[in-house]
Amino acid sequence: MKANSKPEHNISALSRHLFWDTPPENIDWYEHRAFIVERVMGYGIMKDWEIIKQIYTKEEMREIVTAIRVLDDFSIAFLSVVLDLPKENFRCYTERQSQPSFWHY
Repeated sequence: MKANSKPEHNISALSRHLFWDTPPENIDWYEHRAFIVERVMGYGIMKDWEIIKQIYTKEEMREIVTAIRVLDDFSIAFLSVVLDLPKENFRCYTERQSQPSFWHY
């Protein structure tokens, strides 16, 4: 999304359950983009994915998702394929690899 452009969708177009802890009117598409993408990937439905694809360019999505600290394995695999990014480019993937697990089994 360009700094001067307005998104076509209101944040309320996304599923209501994504922002259970935050008033949607306080969420800005640009300023809170990592928060939005993280919530959509963790708790969203396909409709939510389609909306954020219209808001953010592929290049912006690459920048956003590679910096996110927490994504589940399914989201990493999905984004890796859709955005043509190796898993090793994801911060959450590389940091998880270097953190020892509490349970060793």
